[in-house]
Amino acid sequence: MLSKVQIRTILLHEFKLGRKAVEAHENIVNAWGPDVVSLRTTQLWFQKFRSGDTSLEDEPGRGRIRELDDDALKSLVEADPRKTVRELAEDLQVSFSTVAKRLEKLGKVKKMDQWVPHELNAEQMLRRYQISSELLLRNKNDLFLDRMVTCDEEWILYDNRKRSSQWLDRDEPPKQFPKKKLHEKKTMLTVWWNSAGILHYEFLKTGETIDADNYCRQLDKMHENLARASPAVVNRKGPILLHDNGRPHVSQKTSQKLSDLG
Repeated sequence: MLSKVQIRTILLHEFKLGRKAVEAHENIVNAWGPDVVSLRTTQLWFQKFRSGDTSLEDEPGRGRIRELDDDALKSLVEADPRKTVRELAEDLQVSFSTVAKRLEKLGKVKKMDQWVPHELNAEQMLRRYQISSELLLRNKNDLFLDRMVTCDEEWILYDNRKRSSQWLDRDEPPKQFPKKKLHEKKTMLTVWWNSAGILHYEFLKTGETIDADNYCRQLDKMHENLARASPAVVNRKGPILLHDNGRPHVSQKTSQKLSDLG
């Protein structure tokens, strides 16, 4: 961990190289991490350097108080869990290490945001719960879940978005936020699986999507792998294919392929 003097020396070095505060801050956090120094602190020190004062000491009366109110820290963290240690230290006028140690004492840990396709409302969540319960009850009398095979397609994005982290209690799950729209550069991944695990996966060419030909070809590969992994499923009752009514899934060619596979 860099000391205050080391951070200020780096800031002065960036200033003497003729860089702007925003550029200097970006260089520093890229090299040392996002918690090293805030943009606001960088701007304040650059303002001081531009005035002709290149000393690295705090101005008189600017020193930080030593006492840290746990309730104040907890309130700040819960109000904005994405605040960095450096930002919390500046808000409370205490040192970085003081905040870091106190957060650990309070049982707070950094967790990444969890991405979800969209936010579900209460009615949608209840409906999913009801359907899941009904299927589990049915499976007690008819072990159909082990026979089920499904496939899903997912775009793999060329996306450089950064995920933020939050200060949360150790047993508190990360808060969710919706996914953003698809990026224009993407590759499709298809995955076939059953209750035992993945049966087949495949990356399509960039920009290529699933059509009837691709779907039938992958059906053959999946069926071959299923016969090796779970021969009883193939040779006795037969697998149950779970898929939606997308055009490749309901085409005449796909229907014929499923008939051929039995």
